[in-house]
Amino acid sequence: MIINQIYSIDSCDDVELNIKRGSKLEFRLTYDDSKEIEAIVCIISGLGGDIDDNLYIEEYCARNYNVAVLSVNYHCIGNRPQTGASFYINELDRLILKTSLEAIGIQLPVDMQNLKTYDEFYCVVDFVNKFIEKLKKEKELSEDYCLYLSVGLEPTKNEYQNYGIMQAMDIINAILYININLPFKVSNMST
Repeated sequence: MIINQIYSIDSCDDVELNIKRGSKLEFRLTYDDSKEIEAIVCIISGLGGDIDDNLYIEEYCARNYNVAVLSVNYHCIGNRPQTGASFYINELDRLILKTSLEAIGIQLPVDMQNLKTYDEFYCVVDFVNKFIEKLKKEKELSEDYCLYLSVGLEPTKNEYQNYGIMQAMDIINAILYININLPFKVSNMST
């Protein structure tokens, strides 16, 4: 029978940046409990995916081969909107907006320092978009004018992007955890 087991374990802190980890490492292990497992295959999600996107592949591999499949929600996997990240506006984003609007003579009806959320920012952007459309119709701006703005993405679980170190450690820690706590029968696999 195909087993899909989700684990939530402690992982390592970010020693490089001296930041204590506040979230658990979550991963899924998929295997056929009627088989002797010969290898662990690790699927590394990316490009906006997480462990939920790999279930079909995991089950296919476990069903057709003598492998256990490991899929890890590594540190900061929630750094894109499709995996839960939310938009936010910081000082640099407000400065870019203010400078860009001043350059084309648009005065906002609100104080930009009060823009804290993406929804508040969106209302301003909608106002600016309509104003720019008006300026284009009046031929005060060229038809191909574009206003470039900036917003940030706040990852889930109060995590941060550290460009691979913590992610690699999480994948290694998940493999080590399974290696120490084998839930399946093994066949000629080094432990």
